[in-house]
Amino acid sequence: MHANQGSEFKIPNTYTLQIQSKATGLVYELYVRLPKSYVKGERQYPLVLLNDTSYSIATASGIVHLMERRDIEDVILVGISYSIGDDPLISRTRDYTPTYAPKETNGHSLEAQKHSGKAKQYMHFIAEEVLPLLNKNYRINNNKTVFVGHSFGGLLGANILLNMPELFDHYILGSPSLYYDNKVTFRLEDAYAKKHDSMKANVYMFVGGEEKWMVDDMLEFDARLKSRKYKGLNIQSKVLDGLTHFSSFGVLLTLGLQQSLPRI
Repeated sequence: MHANQGSEFKIPNTYTLQIQSKATGLVYELYVRLPKSYVKGERQYPLVLLNDTSYSIATASGIVHLMERRDIEDVILVGISYSIGDDPLISRTRDYTPTYAPKETNGHSLEAQKHSGKAKQYMHFIAEEVLPLLNKNYRINNNKTVFVGHSFGGLLGANILLNMPELFDHYILGSPSLYYDNKVTFRLEDAYAKKHDSMKANVYMFVGGEEKWMVDDMLEFDARLKSRKYKGLNIQSKVLDGLTHFSSFGVLLTLGLQQSLPRI
C-alpha cells in the first residue's frame, strides 16, 4: 500500500473552529480538544491555551490524555494555528514578537524579521476574540485558565504577562526567547514596574540545561520579577538538566500542568 492511500489520522475528541480576526486582519483555526467527560453534565472545565500548533497540539493532547483524571484535572485544550495561508515562520515571528527588530539574527531569518513586532494586535486577538468565542461555545472555568508558550511563544507569554497579567491565571513559559531585540522584555518589565506594584499571576518558567545563554536569561528574568515583590505574583523557575531547546517542551509542559492544575 502506498502512503497516499491511507486515511488521515485525527486526534480524538478534537474539533476545528475558524476565526477571522478583526485585530490582525487574518484567519486562524482553533483546535479544541474536549475531555471525555465533557458530554456528561454541565460542569465547567479549566482552559489550556497553546500556540505553535504545528507541534504543540499533538504533543499536549497525548500528555493530557495520559494525565487527566490521574495527575491533573480534566481540561479543555485549545491550540491557535498559524495564520491560514502564511509561512508558519513568518506567522509566528509576526504574531509572537513585541517589537519590530529587522536585524535580530537569532530569529528564523532576516526575511521573517521583516514581519516582526505585531504581538500587541495578536494579544488583543486572544483577549477580545479567541477567549470570548471559546466561552460562547464551551463550558470554561474562567478561574482556571492556563497559557502555554515555548520559545517565541514563551516570549509572547512574557509580553502578555507584562501587559495584561490577569488575562490568564497561570503561565507556563518554556525556553522564552528573552534575548529578543537586545532583551526588550527586560525593558518592558522596567516600564511595567514604574506604574504597577501588583502582577496577579502564577508563572512557571522552564529552560533546558543545554540552552546556554537562554538559561542565564531566564534566571535573570526570574530574579528580576522576584525582586519587585509584585503583589499576587507566584513565580517558580526550573532548569531542566540535560535537555535542549527542543527536547524540553514535553517535559516542561508535563511539569507545568502538574503545578497549574493538579487533580483535586
